[in-house]
Amino acid sequence: MNLTSKVPKIELILHPHQVLDLDETQHQMAIECKSGVLWVTHSNEIQDYMLRAGKRYTSKAKGKIVIEAFDEACVNIEEQ
Repeated sequence: MNLTSKVPKIELILHPHQVLDLDETQHQMAIECKSGVLWVTHSNEIQDYMLRAGKRYTSKAKGKIVIEAFDEACVNIEEQ
């Protein structure tokens, strides 16, 4: 799923193994896992991140971000 939004913050429910592609984001992003487990990778960072409920990842640079839900998950995505 590709995401295009004109609002600075959005909450989504992802199904197991659903992938969200924040392709070449124009702004830094904060990604917060509200429930479930998420895998987050950023094209400009060496490591990937596992987020469980209550954990947050903030990108440090522009670039492609990919999020995958391991199980049903709720995610907040906010432009910084």
